[in-house]
Amino acid sequence: MSNHLKLPFCKNCQTVQYPPREICCNCLSDELHSQEVNPAGILLSQTSLQHSLEPYFTAHLPWKIGTVQLECGAIIIAHLMNSDLKTGANIELQNIIDPNGCACFIGKKPGSGTVDWNTLEKGNTK
Repeated sequence: MSNHLKLPFCKNCQTVQYPPREICCNCLSDELHSQEVNPAGILLSQTSLQHSLEPYFTAHLPWKIGTVQLECGAIIIAHLMNSDLKTGANIELQNIIDPNGCACFIGKKPGSGTVDWNTLEKGNTK
């Protein structure tokens, strides 16, 4: 996937709609469209998963995840690329495909380049 990040916006009031929904959470308009957004944001919080029922993650614990607030206002849960990321740090989101073929977000240091799942796996558990 490309590093361009698109999220749904309301054509009527320009409110970002994340998570995606069928009608605007602000004005109830059903005229939504995708718009490219800046992938830069702030790491609001983070945690390390210590237990998982998912076999893949069970083998790779602890696994770091965090919430990121983008400049457009959306708050997104993401896998974290580096264990040294601190809450309040500037962060950049990227879309990637996980081993099950599902799209997900990763949070990484700004300007750290494009990464894939194998790179995330190595950087998440350091």
